[in-house]
Amino acid sequence: MPSPNMDAAALERLRAELEALDGVRRAIVDADPFRVFLICERTDCPAEMQARALLARHGHPEAAELHLAYLPQSEARKRVRFIAARLTKPSVGRSLAHVQLEWAGQTFEDEVEGESGPALELRHAAAATLRTLEAILQGRMQFSLVGIKTFRAFDTELIVVLLRTEAGVPLVGASLATSDGYRSAALAVLNATNRVLGNYLANAEGSA
Repeated sequence: MPSPNMDAAALERLRAELEALDGVRRAIVDADPFRVFLICERTDCPAEMQARALLARHGHPEAAELHLAYLPQSEARKRVRFIAARLTKPSVGRSLAHVQLEWAGQTFEDEVEGESGPALELRHAAAATLRTLEAILQGRMQFSLVGIKTFRAFDTELIVVLLRTEAGVPLVGASLATSDGYRSAALAVLNATNRVLGNYLANAEGSA
């Protein structure tokens, strides 16, 4: 069953109801195609189950596209740590994104070069973050960058990134947009991947 058509007022009501759910900080609803992005405060709340129940009450099918991302929180588990992200312009019309990350006391870095432009440069920063993660993972796991976008919700700018694992599983990460957009792009990638990588890397380190 396809999702019902919703006017702007109905979309706004749905967004407000989603943001009223326990643990949901922000909700972003795209109309065409219908997609819902939830920015959540913690991983132990049943946000996805509650959101799908709410979507069903609004007439949306069980298979409606729903993505969840989680803001960073204090954890005992080890995480890949952001160090720096910067962008330079080696020539006219070209930009070079350079990202540094830390894992287990070791610094890893890589870069991606491409055409200049605000949206493209955010994408370069996200891609450079993924390339640096590949160095940490030593080829054991890979992610592909589907897209990166800036959203505005409740007068707050967010950068949201959509990744896919090798198995095709979507991962969504978000960070608050700041004046340093390249840092925000890198953090969005880490917020998407750290939930997957924390235990994986810890286990790999323990078996090394």
